[in-house]
Amino acid sequence: MAALVAGRLTGSVSRLLGHGGSSVPGAVARRVDPALLRKLGGGLESGSLLITGTNGKTTSSLLVEQILTAAGLRVLRNRSGANLIVGLTATLMQAARLDLSIKADWAVLETDEASIPRAVEEVRPRLLAVTNFFRDQLDRYGELTSAVKLVARGAAALSPAAMLVLNADDPHAASLGREARGPVVYFGLGSPDLALDAGAETLDARFCPICGEELSYSLRFYAHLGHYICPGCGFARPRPTVEAVDVVREGPSVRRVRLLVDGAPTEVTLSLPGTYNIYNAVLAAAVAHGLGVGTEAVVEGLRTSRGAFGRMETVSFRGRELRLALVKNPTGFNQVLRAVAEDPRPKMVMIAINDRYADGRDVSWLWDVDLESMASVMGAVQWVAAGTRAADMAVRLKYAGIHPTLIRTVGTHAEDALQALMEESTPPLCYVLPTYTAMMELRGALERQGLVSSFVEG
Repeated sequence: MAALVAGRLTGSVSRLLGHGGSSVPGAVARRVDPALLRKLGGGLESGSLLITGTNGKTTSSLLVEQILTAAGLRVLRNRSGANLIVGLTATLMQAARLDLSIKADWAVLETDEASIPRAVEEVRPRLLAVTNFFRDQLDRYGELTSAVKLVARGAAALSPAAMLVLNADDPHAASLGREARGPVVYFGLGSPDLALDAGAETLDARFCPICGEELSYSLRFYAHLGHYICPGCGFARPRPTVEAVDVVREGPSVRRVRLLVDGAPTEVTLSLPGTYNIYNAVLAAAVAHGLGVGTEAVVEGLRTSRGAFGRMETVSFRGRELRLALVKNPTGFNQVLRAVAEDPRPKMVMIAINDRYADGRDVSWLWDVDLESMASVMGAVQWVAAGTRAADMAVRLKYAGIHPTLIRTVGTHAEDALQALMEESTPPLCYVLPTYTAMMELRGALERQGLVSSFVEG
């Protein structure tokens, strides 16, 4: 109880001082009781599930929460995206009673890949879902294989009764199922209409995770996600239990998706743009299937889909519609740009790049983003470069072929960036693509104007 009280007091003081901070209370509580997360995990009615991977954790977690809520279950989620161990602790702590019980059936916890081994040990999840693996912030995490090894350690430590939900289209994610002691549910895409032309994007995983031979693809959706087989050892894409087999566009951001769940067809509506969000939706449906949740709740949960915290989140700002979409690595940036390009409405685009620790100090990854093809597709769109590395972003846009008259560079402060949007005589739709700390600063500025809610839990 002392740890709980200390953590909550810390959170209250932090909010009074205007610091926010959804992880600091967890750090303080763990200093008082290092075993607190393990104890809190035992206070849930049904248990916890973890969602990890490079891209899609936050949105997938939100969609899972919506489906479980539609099924009549009480769900706790780390909505702020605080996905390290201290953040998971803070999330459960804020919802706990003094006896450490929690009034929720499930905790849906997005978890950083590097935190998975400890999270599995302390949370003891009933289910672990893996979205994908891409190169991300090499100065912090190293090569892609480092993240895969960390998640594999966590998967190996799962209880034999715990379930793995894996992306069949990602060779590294799918390979985790080979050593699983418990049940495995695979998800993926089966619609050729969503596939790229061969060679359209860089592959972060060209080689077989089992024997090292170069993989052969019959279909690629983006990057290295697709239908593959290894000519050396025969390792191939597992057959998905839950698969999106048909997608029909019904508006700028609305698609009707036909799913096969154990071979049975189900149609769902998804109000989120981009192929990457179809993956997020199929993952959520696969988690629901693994937990025994019926298709009616899946349909209803996905029907109410919306952008998660900073992930295609829509904000009304002085007569403009802002759509905030986090960018943090080349593959994710490419997918967001594709979603922006697919929106036929007149628009402008702001890219806010910071180089603080949480973003990754090295911004050379911007040169791996396929801005060239997007610039040609979107034509005479006005671009605004913002953030601490606004000048670098402006140079990158220029070398992508965008005319300098269409590029505006603004100051590093979020208020300056937002003011710049009001000074442009372009259409009222603006896509804002920030790195993590830039997103937090922009949301902070919007929060001070009462336009978005606080991200702090509890």
